[in-house]
Amino acid sequence: MPITTFFTGFSTGEAAAWALASLVALLTLIQVSPLRLNPWDTLFAWVGKKTNSKQIAQLDSLEKTVIALWVNDHRYRILTFARECRAGIEHSSDEWSNLLCVCDEYEVYVEKKQIANGIVKADTRYLRDLYQELSREHKL
Repeated sequence: MPITTFFTGFSTGEAAAWALASLVALLTLIQVSPLRLNPWDTLFAWVGKKTNSKQIAQLDSLEKTVIALWVNDHRYRILTFARECRAGIEHSSDEWSNLLCVCDEYEVYVEKKQIANGIVKADTRYLRDLYQELSREHKL
């Protein structure tokens, strides 16, 4: 029996309902099959992007702002610590440990993002050399 004769006894609404049910069943079979086609995942992802596009844009903007604040904070802490060391202000071993971690994090970020880093790089080198000197002299 051809499919057209099957649908001739139905009204337009009933035929549409059967077609929709058949489509849902087909997409579900494709979804659970071992094939890498996931129509439901794709459909829900598309709907999610359309529904949440404004929130996604706001989150992206917020993420950029937080990263900029993080970078500026690290830069400021390194420059301030170097200035204090040049002014003769002594720091505890905990402060040195914290600063060296900040330097490491900042250097990894700068290298990863390929950002110019002239003054901070020079101050980081100065601080590492000073730390080695103070360690050798057992002043930490």
